[in-house]
Amino acid sequence: MSEPLPPPAGENRILATLPADERARLMDDLEQVTLPLGHVLYEPGDVLGFVYFPTSCIVSLVFTTENGATAELAMIGKDGLVGIPLVLGGGTSTHKAVVQCAGTAWRLRADVMTWELNQHGHLLRLALSYTQALMTQMAQSVVCNRHHAVDQQLCRWLLLSLDQLPDNQLNMTQELIANMLGVRREAVTEAAGKLQAAGLIQYRRGQITVTDRPGLEARACECYSVVRAEYERLFHLPQVILPSDRARPNPATLRKRAEARLEKEKADRLAASNAASDAEADAAWQQARLVHELEVHQIELEMSNEALRQAYDDADALHRKYADIYDFAPIPYFTLDEAGVIVQFNLAGAILLDIQRSHTRPHRFAAFVKPEFLPVFNDFLDEKLRGRCRRSCELVLLATAHHPERPVRIQAVTDESGREIQMAVLDIFPSGQAADHDRRHTDPQHQVVNDRTAQASAQ
Repeated sequence: MSEPLPPPAGENRILATLPADERARLMDDLEQVTLPLGHVLYEPGDVLGFVYFPTSCIVSLVFTTENGATAELAMIGKDGLVGIPLVLGGGTSTHKAVVQCAGTAWRLRADVMTWELNQHGHLLRLALSYTQALMTQMAQSVVCNRHHAVDQQLCRWLLLSLDQLPDNQLNMTQELIANMLGVRREAVTEAAGKLQAAGLIQYRRGQITVTDRPGLEARACECYSVVRAEYERLFHLPQVILPSDRARPNPATLRKRAEARLEKEKADRLAASNAASDAEADAAWQQARLVHELEVHQIELEMSNEALRQAYDDADALHRKYADIYDFAPIPYFTLDEAGVIVQFNLAGAILLDIQRSHTRPHRFAAFVKPEFLPVFNDFLDEKLRGRCRRSCELVLLATAHHPERPVRIQAVTDESGREIQMAVLDIFPSGQAADHDRRHTDPQHQVVNDRTAQASAQ
């Protein structure tokens, strides 16, 4: 598995934390946008068309009451993403998302984001971790706004904003801050005056500069440190090791990816054709278009083949894993066809019936059943093939060279086609024989069974 890229300066933390291959695949569908101050991304009830990964902007999630009063629920910057309802499966916004600090962001179509989340890769894990951190910020904001002084609230808000910005300056009016905190503008003016008098900030019209961040942190209530600690904890959780890197292309953007691979070659062809005459250039252009289409289709096929190979490798790895579990399970398992012929059995099954797995001669399971129990067994198979719900069947197996007669209970299901029966065969012991069974299995003679297990494994 590839390592996550280190977060570059000014980059979105979620995108930067993705493994290199997953991030590179996602970048094909990302569009960089500039978001001005006051731009509304969502209104309450809007269906989300895009998800945003801020890089230098800050977006506020704001709730507005019926009488027009507002309060900020949380702020989102380069540590997170805007569009959590999509992560949680809702798809519509319950609040307003508005840009409180202008800057840039990566934008991703909602349908592409949904597809990526459904791949259950690192993006889903990071998005869910960020959701938990955002919930912590919302909860702490409620506590802070209810129990702490306005100057402490302002310190918390300034520190959280600075964490999302590249420097110590915020372009923000006192009126906007008052709307975010849900307090009167006069209260913000008074609180900002106290901080400026203490030498912690400098305020000029529409601009706040933090001159003493350690002092600001000391002045703030514990709410800031609680939120910051939760963000750091969640982003430093151990990387979950996935079965494999999910490199399957999104079918909705497959052609776009294929055309991107040809972009440089197309530019080279155009440059060459521009040097020729107009007629030659036109002919060259028509030919280039045909070649381009063919090459795009070829690359689409190559990408699809890559996805199929990845899916095959995943399935093959799972098959090997579960084949080992099946082969070495302590319970005998058998698969029978419609005629009752054994088509597959595991190691424990070979030992139970005293047959060699390497032999290709077909065996009917009924041949190992004591004759007086054959009607019971045949009825059981018939009911299973007809789809009836008889749960189990108890019978006695014939003695072999290494085992006496054995009473067993058979539990079975049919496959999806209804043409094969998969059976688990369990030993049962009539009253008074359990102790004898335990004695025999602790006796040195039981080594015979162990020897046969080793022989069958070698085969």
